[in-house]
Amino acid sequence: MDQQAPQPSGIELVAIINSFNRCELLERAIGSLTQALRKTTFGSVIIVFDAGSTDGSRQFLNTWCEQNPADNLIVVTSSANGSSFADGVNTACSTALARFPDCRWLFLYETDNWLGSIKPLNEAISLLEAEPGLAAAGFTVRRHNGVLCGYGMRFPSSISLALGLNLAARWNLERPNASVWRETNGIRWRTSDVIFTSPLLIRRAAWEQSRGFDTGAFPFSDSDLDWAWRCAKLGWKMAVIESQDVVHDNLQQASAWSSNRVIDFHRSRLRLLRRHRGDRVTLIKPLLFFRHLVETMMLMGRAGSDSVAAAKLAKRRQLLNSVWTDYS
Repeated sequence: MDQQAPQPSGIELVAIINSFNRCELLERAIGSLTQALRKTTFGSVIIVFDAGSTDGSRQFLNTWCEQNPADNLIVVTSSANGSSFADGVNTACSTALARFPDCRWLFLYETDNWLGSIKPLNEAISLLEAEPGLAAAGFTVRRHNGVLCGYGMRFPSSISLALGLNLAARWNLERPNASVWRETNGIRWRTSDVIFTSPLLIRRAAWEQSRGFDTGAFPFSDSDLDWAWRCAKLGWKMAVIESQDVVHDNLQQASAWSSNRVIDFHRSRLRLLRRHRGDRVTLIKPLLFFRHLVETMMLMGRAGSDSVAAAKLAKRRQLLNSVWTDYS
């Protein structure tokens, strides 16, 4: 179900926000996004998929709609409790394309995003118009304190999963592809296997051809990686634009969806590699078991006096017990 909203004509861009119990971040995200979109020369709409928030998010959104009708903000809600991240994105995108036939661009924008100006969005549209082989364009991103953070990665390998996130990051096994920086219409950009959805401007044709996220196989972790990999197999490429005006920062506010992130990551990453690298990936299970065993032993000594270590220990034991059954 969704809130009744005006149906403006000539809509070329729909911004998609998936929100679940992050009201403070949502307020920042909506504030900066609307400030940017009010300066556009094209029609736009914002669709927020609310996955059942109980922290005041719906009240904030309802108030915003009442006080700022020109922002064309539409709230879509889940018909079932516990909707996944991928399902929320797909539902909002389907709503956008069904309601606005002139829509050319889907702008995936997360609650921990912030825009300093309309410039990044204008540059992304200009780049996609100039480069028809690009499915999507993202941006180099930073935190609010100015520190740069990751904008994407190369397609993962079995060895990076076997080593774990910390060693893979330390050895730069999943850093973005070292492609050449290019310049188009004054826009500096490069390609990478995966550009994260934080935020990401997507060409409508690419979204429709790829059929969006795979909600069954990747409800949370790696939904964007699988989508990028499937787009690559269809012949599309992903771009990142050099920008100083895009922030990706959750301000230490973990998502309510993150409580099972460790298990979900391993389950999804193994599934992702099997889909795109082949069934031989399962041969790394003994290495995964060994890593989980070592991590478990390292945590056991600290768990008695450290609640964080105790929580991590419980997750590592769960990984140990489920690795042979694909973390199910």
